[in-house]
Formats: sequence, structure tokens, C-alpha cells
Amino acid sequence: MFDKKKKIDFVLLVFGSVALLVVVAVSIILYLLFSKYSAKNFVNNSNVTPISNLQPQLSPAELLVGYQKEIQKQIDFVETTDKDITTLSQDLENNLLAIHVPAEEREKFLNVTLQLVRMQKQGLEIDAKASKDKILELLNSLLNYEKK
Repeated sequence: MFDKKKKIDFVLLVFGSVALLVVVAVSIILYLLFSKYSAKNFVNNSNVTPISNLQPQLSPAELLVGYQKEIQKQIDFVETTDKDITTLSQDLENNLLAIHVPAEEREKFLNVTLQLVRMQKQGLEIDAKASKDKILELLNSLLNYEKK
């Protein structure tokens, strides 16, 4: 009497085909994205030299001598510059952050750098000479630091 033919539902067919198209489109987009990324990465990696070749390994004594020379350069910079005190302190902060510091001097160096940043945040003194003297005192304390 009744034929049990399986009838495909039209709504299911439409939604199924839309879902299939979405999955295919996402797959294509992801493929293109990752193939671009890996191609860029490959090009960048082929021209990169290892970091170990860029910075030679220094002995602790050589590092300490270089550190002291850099601090002395910063002292000379502060003494001889004609910049206003705000620009001077910002330049000095950037210069200090570029210095390689020996392990035994790190705590003192960090304290001096933080004091300089606090001086900037609190506002440097109105008298530029007094601010310069305070900065020079901080930098000289790095060179005159007694080892415990």
C-alpha cells in the first residue's frame, strides 16, 4: 500500500549544502593564511643570523669594565649637555636601559634607575642645577659602589 520511499527533505538539502560551502570556504581561507605565514616565516628565517654571532660572549671582568665605561659616558653626558632637564632625564633613562649590567651590580643599578624614573614622575625640581646634581650623585654612586 504505502511505498516507503525515502524522500529527501528540501530544507535539509539547502542547509546541508550551505554548511558544506561554509566548511570549504573556511578551509580555503585557513590554507591561504597559513601558507602566506609560513612563506614569510621561511624567508625571514633564511636571512636571520644567530644572536650568538651578534654579541660576543664577555668575561665578567670585561663586562664590568664596559659597564663602568658606559656609566662614565652617562656622567659626561649629563655634565656636558645643554638639554633641558626633562629631555635630559628621558634620554638618560633610555641610555641606562641599553647598558649591559654585570650580575653583581644589577640591584644597585636597578635602584638608581628606579630613583631616576621616580624623579621624572614626581616632577623634576624647578632648579635644573639641583636636579642635575641629584642625577650626577645617583650616577656617581654606581661607580663608587662598594662590594659587600
